[in-house]
Amino acid sequence: MEKLILGFDLCDDVTKISRYRLDNMNPADISFPQADNRTVIQTALGRKKGQDGWLVGKEAYEAVLEGGGAVVDKLLTLLTKKSSVAVGDRRYQPEQLLGSYIGTLLETVYEQCGTRSVARLVFTLEKTDPAVMDSIIHCMDSLGIPRENVSIINHTEAYLYFVLRQPKANFDNRALLLDWSGTQLSSYELNLIRSVNPPVIKATRQVLETSLSQDMMSNETHRRMVDSTIREHLERIIDHRGVSSLFVSGKAMENCQEWGKSFLNALAVGKKVRKGIFYESNVFAKGAVINANNELHGRNSYPYTIICEGRVGASMWMDTSVHGSKKVLMLAKEGSNWYDCRTTADLILDEASSIRLKIKKTGEKLTVFENISLDAFPKRPNKTTRVRLILTFTSEHTAMVRVQDLGFGEFFPSSGIVVKKEIKID
Repeated sequence: MEKLILGFDLCDDVTKISRYRLDNMNPADISFPQADNRTVIQTALGRKKGQDGWLVGKEAYEAVLEGGGAVVDKLLTLLTKKSSVAVGDRRYQPEQLLGSYIGTLLETVYEQCGTRSVARLVFTLEKTDPAVMDSIIHCMDSLGIPRENVSIINHTEAYLYFVLRQPKANFDNRALLLDWSGTQLSSYELNLIRSVNPPVIKATRQVLETSLSQDMMSNETHRRMVDSTIREHLERIIDHRGVSSLFVSGKAMENCQEWGKSFLNALAVGKKVRKGIFYESNVFAKGAVINANNELHGRNSYPYTIICEGRVGASMWMDTSVHGSKKVLMLAKEGSNWYDCRTTADLILDEASSIRLKIKKTGEKLTVFENISLDAFPKRPNKTTRVRLILTFTSEHTAMVRVQDLGFGEFFPSSGIVVKKEIKID
């Protein structure tokens, strides 16, 4: 039985899911009966009065309209508030509600695909919040999907994987995505930098508008205003350099050829978009599932260094000695996902009262040093102090190093002292 490879685009307002089809090696969108078989479902959870089963999406709101039902939405925002939520006559923790929502959607996926076995699942969020990410991992564990089968990336990185799956000519210079979701208009830009070795793929995101309601499209005057606004943004972003491709996404962008004549005509002038303009309804879920398939089959070794929000922008290492031979202990590699980047190493101090870390930022030749003083540890004879070094990240810009005194057997018991140092990577 084929195991599922899934990508979840989980947002506060809507959710989209893609699966990876091994028969044609391409992503395929999941449709939801709870959303009239469309591929977009509202991120809402509810139930009818007197019933225990959960409803999601449109059905959750209908339960309220029918009378006596209860619904809760904005599930990701609720996670950051950390207070219980009333649904009918019961109260739930936000993490419980999110788990029930994801679990209900997974049941739809299992039914459509004929299997309950998940080989790999990648969530993509608009932005990666540690509290939200931790809750998602807890939810998946409660749903029987182990931590090692789950990853979380942001929309910028999901877009990057989506583009890298396109013909290379579509991103041989710059590739741009214009996404209009809800009331927010955002641009995602991918740049290929060949002047360094290995070449660098850099993806960035800009929020262009935050109050651009899609209800405006019902009025001709407002449509012209939106067209003009988008044109101004695109002319500024694309400038004289042009782009290889422009992708557009979001419900209103589906028929932009009808209302977006101003910005489309402006892009055609001077061949600012060399390969074409493409509409894609599900960029982020597809990017997530492409990443899921890559991770599962060890295919994430692109011939590029990847730089984007959520990725560590530097390599960190230290010099060590193993049986008299000098060895480099790599602690963090540039381009790693900060949430998954964790290194633990046990070391024996040799004529050392500090640990020196070496840091080299992506695209820079200069190596900088960070010294972690161990003066707080007990004084012992040489090579009789064993320490445990743990490196984690709290964001792509901040590393946390902890060094714990382990002592040395029964002769030099551990003092329990832990030295901590925060390292900024700007």
